[in-house]
Amino acid sequence: MHREGAERSFTRGVVWVSAGAMSARAITLISSVVLARLLLPDHFGLFSMAIVVVNAVQMLPDLGLTQALIAHRGDSRRAASVVFLPVMLTATAAALVVCVLAEPIALVMKQPAVVPLLRTLSLNIVVMAAASIPIALLQKAQRWRAQALTEFLPPLVSAVVMVVLAAMGYGAWSIVWGNIARAGTLAVTVWWLSTWRPQLVIDWGVFAEMFRFGKWIILDRVSAFAILNADTAYLARWQGAQVLGYYALPYNWITLPIAQLVSQANRVLFPVLSQVEDAGAQRATLVQACRLLSFLLSPVYFFWLFNAQVFVLALFTSKWLPCVPVLQWLSVYALAHGLAGGILVSFYWATRRPQVAVYAYWVSLGIALGVLAWGRGQWGAVPVAQVFTAAMFVRSAFMIGGLVRLYGMRLSQIWGAVTDGWIAAAAASAIAWWATHVLSLSAIAELVIAVLLHANLYLLVYGWQHHRNPLAYYSRRQWRAVFARYAEEQPLR
Repeated sequence: MHREGAERSFTRGVVWVSAGAMSARAITLISSVVLARLLLPDHFGLFSMAIVVVNAVQMLPDLGLTQALIAHRGDSRRAASVVFLPVMLTATAAALVVCVLAEPIALVMKQPAVVPLLRTLSLNIVVMAAASIPIALLQKAQRWRAQALTEFLPPLVSAVVMVVLAAMGYGAWSIVWGNIARAGTLAVTVWWLSTWRPQLVIDWGVFAEMFRFGKWIILDRVSAFAILNADTAYLARWQGAQVLGYYALPYNWITLPIAQLVSQANRVLFPVLSQVEDAGAQRATLVQACRLLSFLLSPVYFFWLFNAQVFVLALFTSKWLPCVPVLQWLSVYALAHGLAGGILVSFYWATRRPQVAVYAYWVSLGIALGVLAWGRGQWGAVPVAQVFTAAMFVRSAFMIGGLVRLYGMRLSQIWGAVTDGWIAAAAASAIAWWATHVLSLSAIAELVIAVLLHANLYLLVYGWQHHRNPLAYYSRRQWRAVFARYAEEQPLR
């Protein structure tokens, strides 16, 4: 695939997948606000303790074979049948292990109430494994419209289940059953969309070839999970459910844009880059992806950084005020994780150097664990957020350094793409913060004013900064141009 074809495929994929992801995000945001009002911090804390264990185990069953399937250059349908049975057997064994070890895990966490939650959530391991191969085939075939549907339906069903059960007084169980409903809906949807059906095929040559690539994917996932969840494990063990709840709520919010935009962009970028032969086209597509995501994500995180207090008060009430500084620090964390780290993983995978991403995780994880050990279990939510923010910036620096050293890319080009929206976002957020402090209105009114002011100022400043036209982004035609021609860096007129 040549450069123009890769860029068109990427932008078209981002448009479709992002459409589904944005719809899912809206549903998730609304349900999150409702749940925060219906449930207590302890409920979020208990669920976070259980899900961190299940998510850790859930990474292992596919053995990295689903990503290897996307990169595979042979008969993908036959290769899918080769790996399907090993994936399902491994998932079933993993779910049984979680059920057996639920009580010892709860003992370590000092939370006996986690045991039934763990055993119930272990169902997700098998269900998600069943969905993994059809999902990989949809990605490989670049069926973006179908993937948009898989992004929209599961969160919708999950939100309905969680809110209804929370209103009925089910506490943490409402989130548990909502997550199971989400996994089940995803599995049903992808099997309905997929034309592939598994057959019993044993081919050790194909399996070995895919596992050689997949082992690095597994190491990457385990390393990523460790750095992204060590903070939760630390707080669960040393600080208890309430403090973890104050950490988990803002963490869930800052990961929403990453999950709904960066992760979706990676789902598009990896299969696109895997089919690109020209190194220059690969690098150009990566720069396009970084610029586009910086444009979309920077205003979100800078808004939270400057306006966390009014955001928390308006949506979650004063009982959640202790999580304000956590949200601010985690917003800085997310800038590094989402823009300078997360989007680069697909590039290293597609260029057959997945070990670089693994080493970056190891370095940052070593720093974070070393500092946490120095704290000896005494640190609360805010210091932990600070530690992992620093670790994530180290990881991002490692990843960017790899692009310079291994691929000969210019540091200024990468940094410019990653920070493309930072100046406009910081300026707009600061003015929105000032406006809410000058006004004396209800929290809801201040939040609405801050959001509207911030969004408009961001578009005005960004339009002037990049195109010398403050009104550039007040036209539907110009928004289409963002996706259609952004990679070519043509000025918007």
